[in-house]
Amino acid sequence: MERIVILGGGFAGLTAATELDPLAASGKAQVTLVERGTHFRMGFTKQWVLDGRRRPDEGRRPYASFRARHVAFLHDAIAGIDTARKTVHLKSRHLEYDHLVVALGAELAPELLPGLAEGAYDLFDDDAIPTLKAAVEGMAGGTLLVAVASVPFKCPPAPYEYALLLDDILRRRRAREAVRLLLTTPEPQPMPAAGKAVGEQVRALLAERGIDLETQHTPKAVDAATRVVTYANGAKVPYGILAAIPPHRAPKVVRDAGLTDASGFVPVELGTFRAPAADVYAVGDVAAIKLPGGGPHPKAGVFAEAQALALARALAARVASVEPAEYAGKGVCYVEVGRGMAAPTEISLLESGGPRARMDAPSVAGLAAKAEFERERFSRWFGG
Repeated sequence: MERIVILGGGFAGLTAATELDPLAASGKAQVTLVERGTHFRMGFTKQWVLDGRRRPDEGRRPYASFRARHVAFLHDAIAGIDTARKTVHLKSRHLEYDHLVVALGAELAPELLPGLAEGAYDLFDDDAIPTLKAAVEGMAGGTLLVAVASVPFKCPPAPYEYALLLDDILRRRRAREAVRLLLTTPEPQPMPAAGKAVGEQVRALLAERGIDLETQHTPKAVDAATRVVTYANGAKVPYGILAAIPPHRAPKVVRDAGLTDASGFVPVELGTFRAPAADVYAVGDVAAIKLPGGGPHPKAGVFAEAQALALARALAARVASVEPAEYAGKGVCYVEVGRGMAAPTEISLLESGGPRARMDAPSVAGLAAKAEFERERFSRWFGG
């Protein structure tokens, strides 16, 4: 019997385990999912908490209700990965594997940018969002700076969505005219993997709201005492409130296993998702994947899900009469723009000649589709 161990219960891990549940039920494989957390929730929940549409404790599902009942779920912390002995060391036990799926996501590392942890609200930290919300609601003037610390980062639309939602909050308080809202990013344009046209659409949305955008701005240091961000290009930006997307990298246990390269992530083959070690695969935000044109594959839940689905079917096809599925590199996200609307955005990463994308006009229906996206996956993974 094949032993398949999946590390991480995010989009990729939940998808892989759900897809492999019938194989486990057939007795042809033993499938184990390891996750240290007790609950799952989607990243964009933080935006809804910031905007006041959800409480911090809403939008979660307990892993105890995971529907894949033939998959062994272990609530445990990972202490180490020994790829030579094909063993995962957990806090409470050891697991041997024939195939290892690393789906541990990206680790947030604010310490990689001096002063960031002390001087900024972390936009990807659940605990920081309520305090940021309170700070913005009390802001009477100055500069509200949204800064991307480095690339790559998960959820490419996130900084632009946050800027637009912060604009909404300030306008509701009638404080927008007194506040400069500025977004800086190391990227050459918004959402570069989506192409120039989508980038220009995002620029236009920001400009319409009076949100300043500075591209190719990589922060070098944050001075929390003087509230100044210094950039690698020499620019210095004073701020009243700094909301930042911190540097990302693979979790320490993955780095310690020798699975990462200079990118800080696990290099894998596009389509097979094979990692440098035998019978190890990486999918989702933990992986570094090159597109056919050489550009980086964006990190997003919808792509983590698609990668995990293709990998799970490939693993199942090895031991059962299951049709493998090629990774198509396609996805849809709903870019939140404030004012109760979202812009549905489709992207196809593997098209001949490079990625192709289309962003529809923002609409109330687009935001409803984003809520349905969440409901559908909650139902698939956790039941009603």
